[in-house]
Amino acid sequence: MEFRTRLVTRRRNKRAYVAYAGLFIAACALPVYFIPPIQDYYPYVFGAGIAVVVLGALIARGDVRNYGLSPDELVVSLEGITVGAVFYPLRMVRNLNFNVEAYNGLYVNDGAMVSGSNSDGMTNELSFESGSGKVSVGFYLESKAHVQQLGLVFDAFYRARIPFVERNRGRQTYLFQHLSGVELEEFKRKYGYA
Repeated sequence: MEFRTRLVTRRRNKRAYVAYAGLFIAACALPVYFIPPIQDYYPYVFGAGIAVVVLGALIARGDVRNYGLSPDELVVSLEGITVGAVFYPLRMVRNLNFNVEAYNGLYVNDGAMVSGSNSDGMTNELSFESGSGKVSVGFYLESKAHVQQLGLVFDAFYRARIPFVERNRGRQTYLFQHLSGVELEEFKRKYGYA
């Protein structure tokens, strides 16, 4: 049983820097509003910032994200974790943490946007400690079926009593579910932790 996916890596889209500069200019409009001698220029500074953001987004062809998919893979199994070309035997892994946010296309309304949006599946993270230090990587979830494959690995980990923590938006989950006290006790009994 294994889970296989692509890593998410930080990348630089040099074309997007124009859009970031526009955000900075728009943010600079706020202090201008509070300086009485130049207060009348506030709409011009803010408008210029927004214009530069739009121009930057056009130059970047709409891709202003600072992350993307890596050609390298992440493989998680009962034998160990492979990050790119490096294999970490599971017996050498400590403090294993999965933060599973969303898969590609999942509608997410996290309060950041009024109407919510569809996830790109690239906001999931895995971290652990090994002999070589702390390892922290982002990983991609393609679909709901892909999440279910990861769930099968989690199930195998629970059955083998491999210590790990799974989270969603900072809150601990158990097979992707937030459990109440009674549900948690039932879960522990099922996997032999009680």
